[in-house]
Amino acid sequence: MKRTVAILMALLLLLTPVKVAARYGTKVIDGNLNDWATSDLVATGRDSGLQGANLDKLYIAWDDEYLYIAIKTNNTANWKVAYGIGIDVGPGGFTGSESGDSWGRKINFTREIDYEVYFWWDGKIWSDAFNHWNGTDWEKYSISEIGGEYAYTGDSSSGLQVLEVAIPWSALGGKPEKIAIITWIAGEEGSSAVDTLPVDPSIDYSNINGEWTDADMLSNFIEISLTKVIDGNLDDWNKAELVAQGVPSGIEGANLDRLYVSWDSNYLYIAIKTNNTAKYWPDYGVAIDVNPGSGIGGTYDPWAKKIYFSGTYLPDYIIYAEAQDGALTWVGLCKWDGNEWITGTNLNSVGEYAYIGGDNGIQTIEIKVPWSALGGMPEKIAIIAWVAGNEDGNSAVDTLPVDPSIDYSNINSEWDDEDTLTNFAELEIPKPLPDLAVSITGPSVIPVNKEVEFTITVKNLGAVEANDFNVTVYLNNTIVANKTLSLAPKNETSFKVNITVTSEGTYELRAVVDEDNIIRELNEDNNEASLLIKATWMGKIEVDGNPDDWPKVNVAENSYTVVNGTFIWIDAKGDQRHDKDPYLPGKSSSHADLVELGVTKDDRYIYFLFVFENMSNIKIGDNGATFIAVPIDYKSGGANWFAGEMDTRTVISWDIQMVVNLGTSDFKGQEYAVSGAGNDVNSILYFLDADGNVISLDALIGVNLSRNTIEVRIPVSALEGAKEFNFQVATGFSYGPAVWNFGDPFNNDKVSDIVDTISLTTTEEELKDNVPHYYVEITLNSGVESAKLVNYKVLEEERRKREAVNSFITVTRYYGLNVFPRLKLKFNELIVELSNETLPPALEAKIRDYESQVIELSKLYEEGKDELQRKALISGSVKVYKAYTRLLRIVREMQMILEKVRSGEISWEKEMEELKSKLGKEIDGDLTDWKVEPIAEDTEGYGQDGANIKELYVNYDDNFLYIALVTDNKASWRVAYGIALDYKEGGYISGGDAWGRKIDFARGVDAQLYFFWNGEFFGNPGTNNITSAQLILWTGTGWEYKNLDEVGFYAYTGGEEGLKTLEIAIPWEVLGGKPEKIYVVAYVAGQAPGDSAVDMLPLQDAVKDNEPGSEWGDEDYVTTFAEIQIS
Repeated sequence: MKRTVAILMALLLLLTPVKVAARYGTKVIDGNLNDWATSDLVATGRDSGLQGANLDKLYIAWDDEYLYIAIKTNNTANWKVAYGIGIDVGPGGFTGSESGDSWGRKINFTREIDYEVYFWWDGKIWSDAFNHWNGTDWEKYSISEIGGEYAYTGDSSSGLQVLEVAIPWSALGGKPEKIAIITWIAGEEGSSAVDTLPVDPSIDYSNINGEWTDADMLSNFIEISLTKVIDGNLDDWNKAELVAQGVPSGIEGANLDRLYVSWDSNYLYIAIKTNNTAKYWPDYGVAIDVNPGSGIGGTYDPWAKKIYFSGTYLPDYIIYAEAQDGALTWVGLCKWDGNEWITGTNLNSVGEYAYIGGDNGIQTIEIKVPWSALGGMPEKIAIIAWVAGNEDGNSAVDTLPVDPSIDYSNINSEWDDEDTLTNFAELEIPKPLPDLAVSITGPSVIPVNKEVEFTITVKNLGAVEANDFNVTVYLNNTIVANKTLSLAPKNETSFKVNITVTSEGTYELRAVVDEDNIIRELNEDNNEASLLIKATWMGKIEVDGNPDDWPKVNVAENSYTVVNGTFIWIDAKGDQRHDKDPYLPGKSSSHADLVELGVTKDDRYIYFLFVFENMSNIKIGDNGATFIAVPIDYKSGGANWFAGEMDTRTVISWDIQMVVNLGTSDFKGQEYAVSGAGNDVNSILYFLDADGNVISLDALIGVNLSRNTIEVRIPVSALEGAKEFNFQVATGFSYGPAVWNFGDPFNNDKVSDIVDTISLTTTEEELKDNVPHYYVEITLNSGVESAKLVNYKVLEEERRKREAVNSFITVTRYYGLNVFPRLKLKFNELIVELSNETLPPALEAKIRDYESQVIELSKLYEEGKDELQRKALISGSVKVYKAYTRLLRIVREMQMILEKVRSGEISWEKEMEELKSKLGKEIDGDLTDWKVEPIAEDTEGYGQDGANIKELYVNYDDNFLYIALVTDNKASWRVAYGIALDYKEGGYISGGDAWGRKIDFARGVDAQLYFFWNGEFFGNPGTNNITSAQLILWTGTGWEYKNLDEVGFYAYTGGEEGLKTLEIAIPWEVLGGKPEKIYVVAYVAGQAPGDSAVDMLPLQDAVKDNEPGSEWGDEDYVTTFAEIQIS
């Protein structure tokens, strides 16, 4: 065939064998992406510009049991962020709410998601969640609770790098036909997404810092079809399953466009799309080589076409489909038996096919072939598809992938030439393999000349069994153990190795699995583990988390003893704070409940013992694990705060602080650890100086959760030779380098975060003022010589008392002695001024009493003065103090009397007393002295619990108008009681009443009485009394406001059930004289201007035209008044 240079250049890339893989396949969840193929990649991110929140790639795969998701980032910094995954498996689901998604992030969705997966990152993953929307609420689980698993790589410097998740289909309600997924990064609760995969239009990358606090509506899900429906419709085929794309053949009825290939554990799926525009009668062929490169397979065409095969790819199977008039009339499977083709097998007898065709010819072909019909599932296959004439001796006119044997520049000659097809698409099919990983568990610091046990754990992370592999353990380069093992998939096994070293130094313990690479694995990079071990001198206490080498004591709770050079404190069990129990591992805070504390010493080290009530609910590395802060004061100066951002000040000024953080990112899932002190705040043990710097110390920590014990030793040199030191102890719940907050969950505040501390009472009681008051004084010799528990609060109280006494004496000696003579002189001046005024008899008697008191106070002053001169400081100061303070009060009272006399207030009080003497009733709130019937009463049972007037009374005499109200209140509400009076021509009618309530009147109102009852208002408690009472007079142009107690009298009864009775007396003189008749209406209204009446006497439509709850804000028009004739 002739070829042109132009065609060859255009097709150059297409002629290379295509290597792709489908997304079906089992993945090893180990934080490593080695087993993920390029075609598993479903989304690539955009650079967010955020160092600690920058998504890069999203991978998705699945097998018959699990959905696998992998996220890769481009993070370069460690930030506190949440990684979220939204999963939609079918109709219905969560789209959004005002309170946010399942973790309270302001993220909503255009699709109805069914599941959210969340991870909280801060140097490591602290918490994980698998949340299911049940139609009304989120059901929340951990990944492990639903049978899933996850793994990651990343650290506290560069942040999360890779996250892998496996979710069982059973947790998703079974394997669906389709699934839609989107992932994102968000901040803390109340934040929103700042980056997504796939990239979503709701993220404004040009203003990325504004994305933390906006609200996002995510829409750009990746949708994946998991089950192929053989119906000719290719909508359920994904871009990653496209293995070849054609070029225009130029033949209307024989024009191939795309070739798709996919598979699962049971079937091979093939789809062909054409660009046909006419219905020819061609034959469609698909050649399948199940062992590429083996040299085994057919070299010629089974349907007598002039089509041949040679080179790398020789087909073992060929599927042929015969097309006539836009329909497929026969589809058969041909098998190469080693010598010739076996034909005649109808594909429908072993598999399935479907197509779409018509007047424009065949448009699509879908084929489903069981692996069993192809000899089993191979490790790789090679495929090529073609269209040829329907007669014997015809050849191919178009292929997928495009093959060099087709001369597209002379396409019409292709029907009858000879074609040797070589450009197959080669597809690797990930075959399930074992994946062996090894780890070492044991102390990183060991004693010299003592046998120490280490655990070697081997896991098979893969999907198939690994048999008869070797595990070799080396100490430096010497073999110390050798095992031959077999492991089933997803299983693990462990064995013990005992090590003894005879000299101090650093050693490497190394375990290697399958050292000679006999086992083919998915990942060969996790076959070796090593642990650096420091061998050191063992002193008085072996620091291993075993408390057996500490003395056993028998003392009461919250007390201590010193025995054999060791201080032991026994703390009360269960005295810790329990607020966070529901959110902790095992829903218990017992792992932070300190029950025993010890201190001892030898020539080299000081040792600390911490025993807790029960640590079985946690593992080292857990979020919420035990945190201990021990500030130590051994010299002058120092700091006054607890490590871990505990929002608490120490009562000692410390010089060095020891910090134990079992939430460290250096460990994950262990129950036992021995380690040296670290150099950063993420270490399991570290030390701070008073400036907050991490300092290096040759210290050691031993943790044994099964013994509920932590031991720490520090070098004696750390205290610079001090023989005495003080220390405090505070426990908390670890959260990265800090602790859980008890106040504001996201910010430091003034609420202490301490869980337990040394105290004689509960921690809750101890921290009422946010301060732990107790510390321990230690005196050292060869061990602990003595110890003392000190209550700083007592010391501080004694100091304050001493300062107060000294201050009192000083003030009295240098102030009181000088002030008394000046006050006495002022008293004498006031006596003279008051003698020139006319005083009521009662006041004159009071002035004479003052004069008598001052004579006695002068004697007391002289006695105190004399005692001070004789150095009787306290008794002398008390007498002088009493003398001048009492005289000061008398002078002030006399100044007030003089002011009242000169202002006329005394005259007003006298007038009110005279007026009160004319009252015909005792105004005391008790209505038993009323002998009249009510002028209006409620006989219908109308009213509300805190606004219910029952009876209105009116009476009078020559001097006063008397009004009384009786209620049936059952609650104390914040309301206003109003009484409107019409007793002369004119008056106020409309525009709201005198207190701005929306109440208008049919009669002209001349005066109003108003009383404000200060009860409860929407949860805000009141004082349950009348706090304002006014008489308001209409002047013709406006209201004149008077305090009722300045012009009349009132009294009431009531309290927690609101106002009960109200009794009022108003002088006729204040109202302008006694009228011939008066009209009265009383009502209760809302507490603020703009409210209206809700009950009224006489009862009328103004308060009954709406439902009771709607009466508070409507507009009321009062038409009915009670009429009283005045005789």
